[in-house]
Amino acid sequence: MLSCMILLFPITGCWDRVEIEDVGIVLGIGFDKPSEDMKEPSQTMAVQPIQGKNKRISMMHHFAIPKHFAAKEGGLALNNYINIVSEGDAVFDNINRLSSRLSRIPSYEHLRIIVISGELAKTFDLQNMINFLLRNTETRRTIRVMISEGKTSDIFQKKGIDSNPALKLRGMAEEFHKTLLIPPLLELGDMSENLTGKKSFIIQRVVTFGKENKLAGAAVIKGDQGRMIGWIGEKEVVGLNWLKGGNKQTGITKGVDPKSGERIVYEVRTIKSTIVPKVEAEQISFEVNIQTEGRLREDWAYPGNALEESFVKRAEQATEVSIKKSVETALAKTQKEYKVDVINFGKKLEIKYPKVWKQIKDDWDTTFSMLPIKVNVKVKIIEFGIRGTKKG
Repeated sequence: MLSCMILLFPITGCWDRVEIEDVGIVLGIGFDKPSEDMKEPSQTMAVQPIQGKNKRISMMHHFAIPKHFAAKEGGLALNNYINIVSEGDAVFDNINRLSSRLSRIPSYEHLRIIVISGELAKTFDLQNMINFLLRNTETRRTIRVMISEGKTSDIFQKKGIDSNPALKLRGMAEEFHKTLLIPPLLELGDMSENLTGKKSFIIQRVVTFGKENKLAGAAVIKGDQGRMIGWIGEKEVVGLNWLKGGNKQTGITKGVDPKSGERIVYEVRTIKSTIVPKVEAEQISFEVNIQTEGRLREDWAYPGNALEESFVKRAEQATEVSIKKSVETALAKTQKEYKVDVINFGKKLEIKYPKVWKQIKDDWDTTFSMLPIKVNVKVKIIEFGIRGTKKG
């Protein structure tokens, strides 16, 4: 009986009453702007949207279906999840509306991921959107948060061999330390603290790429607005990761050998980044010092010898140039174009010069956008692999 029901409701957004016996576990939540052509029956009848500044929200619940219900039917494996969409003037309004379509109240104890569409994040104060979840005693502050470039209803559809979209997204978020192309994950609690403190920050962006979901770039959230103001790409994310540093961060950086003009590929083992604020004659500036150790993973210089000291020095210099360029690209986008501090330069200034910070903190983003930042990079290659020489 249940398997038939699942086949009847594979498409997100169906407004008929749904009977999901023994299924109330929510693994994922998606927030979207409502589609013009998708309205619950009540919205065309007695119940009308609240007037004023309130805007309607489309909310998708990604329910897990127990294994004994998601068994194979006629040789075909059925999905182990079902997506149910509601629409309301507030988050709790959406949840309340589910009671007319579900036999069970949603349980958020196992919630793994929250995805907010970029279109919605640009128009809503995100603090208001996550307010209910933070007040809910079932919701953990460690839930991962992402911003989607398209509709979250597309993101929460099964793609590839992974069994559950929500669990796959959670896993993807946690793999950030394996590449410089992905920003650090953001937890619900940290997101709330940033919004409450009016601090600007970035959130991992998820997009549908062919038949797969992919993390690509990030959404930029302006702290004093609580809204998304734009996207940054992978190049900018790489630069921000160098600025942020962290010994657990790995990845690669590609440079160009100044002698041969050929490619150098450096694999990161450690990153140490320090941000030093300076105040001289009432002029504020910052100096960033980035130190990294790693491996010469690949070079295209031919002939060449990676064991020669002169070649190693050139490879280090090439990598330093590449890292510095990445950082400057990231600052050009975030500091100069978007005029936001997403790396907490302001916190460093507050710690070292509290009196200066007190005078400028209310308009920090604007002040930060005009400050000079000097970037110093030091690369040390400590490994070369098992082969160092390529002879003609």
